[in-house]
Amino acid sequence: MTVDQGQYVGMDLDKNGGPVVDAIVEAIQADNPGVELVDFNVYVKVKSPMKLLLRREKVEEALGRDWSMDELHVFMSSYFGFIEEWDEDHLVIRWNRDN
Repeated sequence: MTVDQGQYVGMDLDKNGGPVVDAIVEAIQADNPGVELVDFNVYVKVKSPMKLLLRREKVEEALGRDWSMDELHVFMSSYFGFIEEWDEDHLVIRWNRDN
């Protein structure tokens, strides 16, 4: 599948979050094939074709401790796409429900 730039969804994560941001990125990469990272030194842009899924349990596995999805507010400086679902267990960002 070829994806044009307008079909990516994702988020910008503040790299001051250190190991937490690293765990978030690792969790996103585990569940989303085709993820691209763009490092801007102070933040990292995480781009996923069509849909991005972030699961709390995957972040906890990568981080090695309990983690709350509410902590994402501290590190996510922006996002692109539409937040379709966000609860204590997962976040889904996509452009529309058809993909």
